[in-house]
Amino acid sequence: MAQGTSAAPLDPTQPPANRAPASAAVPGEQVRPLVLQEILRAPRGSRAVIDGQTLRVGESHADARVMSIDSQTVLIERHGKREYLRLAKPVLQPSR
Repeated sequence: MAQGTSAAPLDPTQPPANRAPASAAVPGEQVRPLVLQEILRAPRGSRAVIDGQTLRVGESHADARVMSIDSQTVLIERHGKREYLRLAKPVLQPSR
């Protein structure tokens, strides 16, 4: 073991520095990815189901505010950044 070093020991439960998430909102806090589960379209307005929460434009969940809802995507704003959530492609495909 090298002597004369006063560096703090590394936490073995943390990812290596080159693997740490680049877009964490607060140092040491990871931003959990949100999952778009469903988009509900209706004459009175669309709703998006994100992580089991039904949201309209302007509503928030997990520090993310819904900006717009389209047929396959939802635009959210979280920690000052905008990102699109997309519906997963269906597992079953129609036959020819």
